[in-house]
Amino acid sequence: MSESNIPLVDQTRDPATEVGADRTLAQPTPDYHEDEAAELEMAISMSLGQSNAETTEDSSDDYMAIDIEEQAELDQALFLSSLPSELFDEQVAQLSETRAEVELLSGWEMKVNELNDSAVQLAEHFQQSGDCAEIDSAVQLMEAAIKLIPDGHNAAKSCQLSNLGSAFSYRFERLGELGDIENAICFIRQAVDLTPDGHADKAAMLNNLGKAFSFDLSAVDLTPDGHADKAAMLNNLGSAFESRFERLGELGDIENAIRFKRQAVDLTPDGHADKAARLNNLGSAFESRFERLGELGDIENAIHFMHQGVDLTPDGHADKAAMLNNLGIAFSCRFERLGELGDIENTIRFKRQAVDLTPDGHADKAAWLNNLGNAFSHRFERLGELGDIENAIRFMHQAVDLTPDDHADKAAMLNNLGNAFETRLTNLGNAFSCRFKRLGELGDIENAIHFKRQAVDLTPDGHADKAYKLNNLGSAFSHRFERLGELADIENAIRFNCQAVDLTPDGHADKAAQLNNLGNAFESRFECLGELGDIKNAISTFQQSTKNSSSPPSVRYKAACRWATLSSAYQDSSLALDAYKVVFEIIPQFIWLGQTVHQRYEELPKIGRTINAAVATAISAGNLTQAVEWLEEGRGIVWGQLLQLRSPLDDLHDQHPQLAKDLERVSRVLENAGTSTRSNVIDITNVHGSVTGEQEAQQHTRLAAEYEELIVKIRDLDGFDSFLKPKKLSALTPASANGPVIMLNIDQLRCDAIILSSSHGINHFPLPKLSFKQVEELRLKLLSSLEASNVRVDRNGERKSIQLARGKQCGDQFKSVLAELWSKVVQPILSEIEDVLHDSAEHHLPHITWCATGALAFLPIHAAGIYGSKDPSDNIKLSDFTVSSYTTTLSAMLNSGCQTKQEPREKPKVLIVSQPATPGLNLLPGTEKEAMAIQAYTTPEGSLHLTHHNAIVDTVKNEMNKYEIVHLACHGIQDTKNPLNSAFALYDGRLKLHDLMKLSLENAELAFLSACQTAAGDENLPEESVHLAAGMLAIGYPSVIATMWSIGDKDAPIVADKVYESLLERHDEPVTRNPRQIAAYALHGAVEHLRDKVGEMEFVRWVPFVHYGV
Repeated sequence: MSESNIPLVDQTRDPATEVGADRTLAQPTPDYHEDEAAELEMAISMSLGQSNAETTEDSSDDYMAIDIEEQAELDQALFLSSLPSELFDEQVAQLSETRAEVELLSGWEMKVNELNDSAVQLAEHFQQSGDCAEIDSAVQLMEAAIKLIPDGHNAAKSCQLSNLGSAFSYRFERLGELGDIENAICFIRQAVDLTPDGHADKAAMLNNLGKAFSFDLSAVDLTPDGHADKAAMLNNLGSAFESRFERLGELGDIENAIRFKRQAVDLTPDGHADKAARLNNLGSAFESRFERLGELGDIENAIHFMHQGVDLTPDGHADKAAMLNNLGIAFSCRFERLGELGDIENTIRFKRQAVDLTPDGHADKAAWLNNLGNAFSHRFERLGELGDIENAIRFMHQAVDLTPDDHADKAAMLNNLGNAFETRLTNLGNAFSCRFKRLGELGDIENAIHFKRQAVDLTPDGHADKAYKLNNLGSAFSHRFERLGELADIENAIRFNCQAVDLTPDGHADKAAQLNNLGNAFESRFECLGELGDIKNAISTFQQSTKNSSSPPSVRYKAACRWATLSSAYQDSSLALDAYKVVFEIIPQFIWLGQTVHQRYEELPKIGRTINAAVATAISAGNLTQAVEWLEEGRGIVWGQLLQLRSPLDDLHDQHPQLAKDLERVSRVLENAGTSTRSNVIDITNVHGSVTGEQEAQQHTRLAAEYEELIVKIRDLDGFDSFLKPKKLSALTPASANGPVIMLNIDQLRCDAIILSSSHGINHFPLPKLSFKQVEELRLKLLSSLEASNVRVDRNGERKSIQLARGKQCGDQFKSVLAELWSKVVQPILSEIEDVLHDSAEHHLPHITWCATGALAFLPIHAAGIYGSKDPSDNIKLSDFTVSSYTTTLSAMLNSGCQTKQEPREKPKVLIVSQPATPGLNLLPGTEKEAMAIQAYTTPEGSLHLTHHNAIVDTVKNEMNKYEIVHLACHGIQDTKNPLNSAFALYDGRLKLHDLMKLSLENAELAFLSACQTAAGDENLPEESVHLAAGMLAIGYPSVIATMWSIGDKDAPIVADKVYESLLERHDEPVTRNPRQIAAYALHGAVEHLRDKVGEMEFVRWVPFVHYGV
């Protein structure tokens, strides 16, 4: 039996702001049974008295073509000759009665009607008599009638196709031949596609199609699993359901498609010629469901099965290009959901290979070119490279040029390329839109509107893609409105976007993006006309978008942010809190555990300043508890996720030990997967052997899903409803046990300080002299001063073995930065918290922990003060009043400091790692002095010194767990492009942050990072503290000494000597009651000593040393 060709379904989407619809169905349309047509010719010849042998002989040599009229006469003769004698007279009379009517018709119409009337009567008589010869003749006459209908006469053709399909259904009911019901579905579906909505016959045709599906399903059920044709039957049935889903969008159809196609794959043995095609078809069904529901598991399955299909298909196979194209589309879908660059690279590679394998003139060449253009358009949206959008337009233009102008009349003949043409118009329009947004060329947006309008006009009402086309057209009008300000454009945008939303069912994966476009259009019209009704509509639309849970989290996140921003600006701040609550609910889905840490850091800049705006809104609403909780939840998101994976599960172990074991198992593997540096880009030159990264990525996704399922299951248990949820204020307050914690929130609307203390609870102080813009200016001024001083020339973080550069101008800049920090931040706070400081420290300097946000996180608050005044009595600085530390989050203090497993030893053991001559880097002779200074305070049993060739990466990692203190005196490297590659330079390579994150240290007390820029961070991720100091806190060190920029090789030994004298000698009266604060106080004294030694105005030398933690 025959099996349907591979369905080549393109479901890539348009750029993120415009929901696209590349649904290019290129499934070959079954022929009108050429074999049966040959049988018809044979029967005609026999009816004229010719022998079979003569016919066969003449057919090869002396066959003479006959014209259409003669053909019709022969068809009629065949029909009459095949009738039983009792029907002959009845048919002759019927033909005479209709002769007058027929004469009014054109030649072909007359002959078609005659053949159709005769065939219908035969079919009806067959239903009574059961004579198979009658239904066979009916089928032959209907096929002959269809051949006579010229292209372009869709109404006549659809009627004949529907009748032919019904005839096959009748014969299937009688004989049970699967080929008959497949033909029935094929021809009735063609009839439905050619019949416009609203036509009187449309409902009847759809009803017939439904009956045909029922028959096909019954045939499959009656066929035993061991039957040779069972797998093919299941595959074809699944393809039929998928096709109906594509047309009508009923979820039940795609569920059936997946079920039957999976069964087909399971029943097809390995090595079977059709195995690859069936795997591809199953992947296609999963992709279709992903497009509808947005479930990540579906697109993972699609890639998995399509990949298997490609692997099993040899080069040169007719289906290879189609399979590669489909696999590229699946990667494109996942790229749009997760934004991983490896996926769009795979998309372009596979689609380009599909184009290269397809010869010119091939019916699918235009479809593959269109899809390749789409891939370049998507990459342009992500990276902004002009070459990508130029390639997109070029390939899409080629696709459109290859599609005939009269495509609508040749849709069936061209394997549905007619249906695909409006998709190409849409995609070409989207490409012009992208280039317009980048270059602003008015001609591009005019072209975009032109092509998108054509796409809408060519798509019939009721078609599943109609909403996509309308949405894209609306977006194009929005773009032109932004350029020209013509009110008619934004009116059109709202009209078309509204229609798109109305046509898209709730729960559709594209619904949120369409709602976002509509909300943006309402907002644009408000800005033009100032009518509050538009703002209310915009807010309502964005709110509705956030509720569409099947849409990508990134799209819903944007909607929640717009909802919050507009509510803050035009409604009450308390109403905006509802929107920000939704923002925080979506963030873990947007920055989720299924991504590597590196991928999460790539997504984090998109969150931008939203966290600070949410905290500012909560403060404005008087909800300080919410402000603290949100500030904590929104800072250090990735660190928080990593710490969550390491959370102790004692209570869960006691009550539900198996769940605890399952969670620990998944957490361990997930943490390792998260710190992987894999790439899921596949080498198309060796697809079969180069999929390790992709397999790892899919395994990571499955682990994340399993982890989330376990968390949900645990939270359903009695007493575990808040398990691993963000901490409430009551759980965060203990972080202030060692002194007040001051959280500084910097937002464009306002700047504030929130003080958390164990004695006075939570207090808020506005900072009216400070603004977001001023803080950014201070950061830039400091950066300029550091670069002029030769301590931030590059990001290699080399300790300087030469004298640091000096200059009055850079000194004055630095001085002014510290003075502004004092007058606008520190002094106002100190004046408000005198009682708090007094209560926290009776006999020693009080201790403050700073938790700054935004650009303030890169400024040296601990050194704020007035320096270099003409009258020394005017000089004043923070270090005169308090000892300062920093923290990334409150949770970092709770997890590593306030709940350490044991009290430190009287004299902790020290691991010293020094690198005076790291291969390929500058010499650091000062590290040898540094090591000697530390060893003066330790015993041989109490320390280990690794240097030169002994200080290699593996050895250092293995030794770190044996010592309470680790001292790293070497070059430090801050990698801004990939923060997890920030590292310490050792003898044989780099000890990277992502390597350290895999460690778990139980006895750790202090990490002294005497390298450069170990607390510098990434200016694009101010809330994440992506630096080595934060990494050491995360892996278990409760206290870390680090540097904000490059330090002098001569200065480091001085600081180290004084720190370890305080830590290990302790011969004086204790400077603090809490032994865990010794490091902060030790560094405070050491820096004071260095400042006195090098001079107070040498800011770049003494200011960079900072303490993190407790």
